[in-house]
Amino acid sequence: MFRNSGIALWTLASSLLAACGGSAQAQDINAAVALVEQFIGAHRTHLDTMQGPLLNDARAAAPYVVDGLAVDGLQGRLGFDPIYNAQDFEITNLRVFADPTTPVLRGAAQVRVSLDNFGQRQEFVYTLVPVAPDNAWQISDIYSENSDWSLADMAANLGIDLRRQNGSEVTLQNVGFPIPCASACGQPVKADAQEGHDPIVVPGMEEGDLPGNGINPAGRNLLLILDASGSMWGQIEGVAKITTARQALTGILGDLDPATNVGLMAYGHRREGDCSDTEILYPVANYDAGRLIPAIEGLSPRGKTPIAGALERAAAAMPAAGQSSSVLLISDGLETCGGDPCAAAARLAQSGIDTRVHVVGFDLNEEEHAALQCIAEKGNGTYHPANDARSFVAAVKDAVRETETVTPAPAPAPVARPTAETVFEETFDGPALNAAWRVDNPAEELTAFTPQGALFVAALGRAPYFTNPEATNRFVLDRPLPKGDFDLVLDFRVNVQTRREGVMLSLFEAAHEQIGARMWLEPKGCGTLLNLSLVRTSGAEDDPETTSFDTNLLGGPWVDGVCNAAGRERGDAILETLGRDGAQLRLKRRGREITASLEMQMPGEGEALSYTTRSITMLRLSGVASLLGGHGHKALPGESHFEFDRFAIEVPQQ
Repeated sequence: MFRNSGIALWTLASSLLAACGGSAQAQDINAAVALVEQFIGAHRTHLDTMQGPLLNDARAAAPYVVDGLAVDGLQGRLGFDPIYNAQDFEITNLRVFADPTTPVLRGAAQVRVSLDNFGQRQEFVYTLVPVAPDNAWQISDIYSENSDWSLADMAANLGIDLRRQNGSEVTLQNVGFPIPCASACGQPVKADAQEGHDPIVVPGMEEGDLPGNGINPAGRNLLLILDASGSMWGQIEGVAKITTARQALTGILGDLDPATNVGLMAYGHRREGDCSDTEILYPVANYDAGRLIPAIEGLSPRGKTPIAGALERAAAAMPAAGQSSSVLLISDGLETCGGDPCAAAARLAQSGIDTRVHVVGFDLNEEEHAALQCIAEKGNGTYHPANDARSFVAAVKDAVRETETVTPAPAPAPVARPTAETVFEETFDGPALNAAWRVDNPAEELTAFTPQGALFVAALGRAPYFTNPEATNRFVLDRPLPKGDFDLVLDFRVNVQTRREGVMLSLFEAAHEQIGARMWLEPKGCGTLLNLSLVRTSGAEDDPETTSFDTNLLGGPWVDGVCNAAGRERGDAILETLGRDGAQLRLKRRGREITASLEMQMPGEGEALSYTTRSITMLRLSGVASLLGGHGHKALPGESHFEFDRFAIEVPQQ
């Protein structure tokens, strides 16, 4: 690795070692591995909590990297994410371990990181040096074996001064402010107080208009109970078991059906030797995606294993009986507090309708596996043994699938789709639009009526983004909306050109005050993705707040991912249909609930594709109908093309 790095790394490492006088041989290499794990976890937490990349925030990055690399906007200047070696991420199979041949070289530690990003293997070598005042490890470079770049070299090429200044470095040991990853502090933060995870209240909404709160009566209930006793610091294949558990649960939470009501418990994470150390971090409810992840990453194993006590408390985390409920217990050890977990599981299974206790046993011998299997049997659940990281991830996935297996309710009688009355229609046949339309920021040279009876719209430059008040050719219908329920309907076509195309159908007052259905394309590592969002903007004109329910339709609803040949082929077929035959975008109002939907008809056998988002509750609704064909600023310097075939306002008839 050092032979491939430029002079910047050697200069940086040498100056740090000389200034600090530290001896890397005296350092615990496991501490270097732990710091890299915490650094990657803090970066993921920053992304998941919408704080942006860690390396764009000098103050947040300083406890992990040498001060020369703690620069505001560093990742933005690089133009990609050096932690994942990509612009976007979908991470699996993450491993962090000491270099097996030269864990310490020239006084610096070498830690290897391997991960799969969109199914593509990435290999990194992290270099760490001991710094003053406490001889703690700090990351001085990241080297990509896949792409042959050095972070220190790239920073030097940007003109960043990597020379160490006199004085002490900011480290995890002396940092004087809260850091992004609670696990790095060794002090778990109570979940409800996690920074960035206060209840979502959209500016302009009344109190109680929370998107997706409470219990979803159509969803199943799942309570995760995670062993955070001291033994979870034990390592398998060079990785702490708690790290493997965090990664597995984070991935599982991202894959859950949005309708799932999920909760989180842990034990042994707060106090050593305390058999009462069980905590309901999140009672079962329909939280936003990712809400539980910081709490999982913040668990720091330290105590005993009160399994029975946790199971006894589990009923308090569940909603009232009436829905299918499952408990998933993950443990690497047996009861250590004298309780009877098998009896507790039996009582829990009898506490609700179709309540089951599933168990994943991690890194146990045969006798210990048998003891935990009793919990699953008495809890009417299933047992899943695992003795390495790969089998653990598989076991957790299998257990979650078991929670989805419930006794099916009788199928409801088919309900005919209500007919609708069309109260306004624009067919875009030309030669002019209905007089009720106005065009904000018109660019007539970018629009035309086609011989096929559609309105052609082109998008150029930075302007045509839905939150930009200067977006060109925003079509606004100056016509009152119906008083009750209604649908805004748009039939359109769009070809994949910039891979950043987007269509917004909204109730519009201003660019910073609207709620709408948005279809948008996005390039990822395995190809172009098709997304549907229900998005709400409100607040100050110069800094509006945005709440958005985003769904990658090629990542579950319509295609099970596009990082394999079959998935990519089907995804490409859907995108081709979008350009050739088009799709229908709807913004629906039903009472106080607003949803967005997208429908397409595939060629051949005529397969119908349809997806509807979760709802946002609005006590008061204002604005008029608006259409915008645009793209994101990253589409530069490309040009996006759209065809609008039909717009309508429909009132459903009961």
